[in-house]
Amino acid sequence: MLLRLLKNICFGVAILMLLGGCSHKTHTSGTSVSSKPYFCRGKWYYPQNYYEYDEVGLASWYGAEFHGKTKATGELFNRFDMTAAHRTLPLPTVIKVTSLLTNKSVILVVDDRGPYVYKGRIIDLSYGAAVALGITNFKPSKVHITSLPQDSLKLSNYIRKHCKKRRDPHGRSWSELYFQEIAKTQPRFYRK
Repeated sequence: MLLRLLKNICFGVAILMLLGGCSHKTHTSGTSVSSKPYFCRGKWYYPQNYYEYDEVGLASWYGAEFHGKTKATGELFNRFDMTAAHRTLPLPTVIKVTSLLTNKSVILVVDDRGPYVYKGRIIDLSYGAAVALGITNFKPSKVHITSLPQDSLKLSNYIRKHCKKRRDPHGRSWSELYFQEIAKTQPRFYRK
């Protein structure tokens, strides 16, 4: 009797393990413009080559002192664009960021690398994104980040097809390309 019970338990565990091994996540991958490893501040970073991402963590924002400086993509940083910097997401990745303090959400394009300076922060937002989220007085602020894999794939493919050396012939940023060509909307906060 005990032997039969043990056999049934082992059989049940084996079935659960088999079923658990069969489930896997499908990643939207292989088409980002950049997911190459890079070295910064004494450490190697290895960006993921798929777009799926879901994390809660601290966000900071960068603004006036970086306005007009070159980003990882080679574009000039516009603090009013709806953009963000992340250490390991492919460039570009379209994300939804929700402030857990204000409950406001925005759609952004990750087109830069960082943050590196402050321990525990998972993303640097542009000033425009921080204003839209209502968190400019709170630094750092807790946020929930979710990627939009299909939009990321569309933007990356658009850049590959229409932009020589990752530059739009009309001078638009990746953020502008996303909102004008993919989303066909204007972000809530956008100024030149």
